[in-house]
Amino acid sequence: SSSRSHAPGLKIVGDMLRRSLVGATRSILPRASRTLTVVANQSWSWEFRVQEAELLAAEYDLPETLEQPRAIRDFFQPLGEYIRSGPTPLLDVSSVGSLRNAARTLKLLDDLQQRAEALVAEERAMEAVVLITSKWHVVGESDAQLLTLSAQRNWRDRAPAAGAVVAGLLGPLAWIPGALGINEVIMRRVDRYGGLSKSTPSGYDLMKATMNHHIVRAIYDRPRVVKLAEHYEVADTVELETLREAIADGSHSEHVKGRLGDEI
Repeated sequence: SSSRSHAPGLKIVGDMLRRSLVGATRSILPRASRTLTVVANQSWSWEFRVQEAELLAAEYDLPETLEQPRAIRDFFQPLGEYIRSGPTPLLDVSSVGSLRNAARTLKLLDDLQQRAEALVAEERAMEAVVLITSKWHVVGESDAQLLTLSAQRNWRDRAPAAGAVVAGLLGPLAWIPGALGINEVIMRRVDRYGGLSKSTPSGYDLMKATMNHHIVRAIYDRPRVVKLAEHYEVADTVELETLREAIADGSHSEHVKGRLGDEI
């Protein structure tokens, strides 16, 4: 009976190890069938892939250390530049639909960056990290999937969650020292992300963000879906050439109305 009670926990640990191995394998094996571009800056290392000719998949590793607020700017700068390059038929400048997709996507990134920078300014950096590193799925016109943003967690990123599950399986005598060790590892990571502050507005929100980033998402990273047309509108009166130029020079927000809702 004890082996049966341990089975769900062992399955969780096995799933986490499998995801780490899959991620490592993907980073080693060649991707001849995909367009791959690697972009790195001081804070983040991105991999951009075009899948099935239309979907832009943007993936990144979780850094060991993040310097705030630079980390927020460094997260979005490569994304904006790559989308402005027109990487897929659904995000290029070849049609009205693709121009609107690109302008709306860039406005979404603007809103996320502004929200994250506001959190950092309020000394809520861990919440900002949780926001930007969500598994975003961006959907454009005709419900076509345009963009996915996802963190590639390695075994070190998943270790606290795996340790918590194993300690829970072994009972209270193992859980107490295990929880103390896991907490120490996690708090060091939060500190390296600029998340610890003497004047943190809400200890509860910090704890929730910390658990979400280090435990919950290591077990299952639930996608956050954004349907652009539900949040942003591009004026029908905007000429195509004007919209092309606005996307190229970064003034796209002048032609896009709306904002990302707080419920997302």
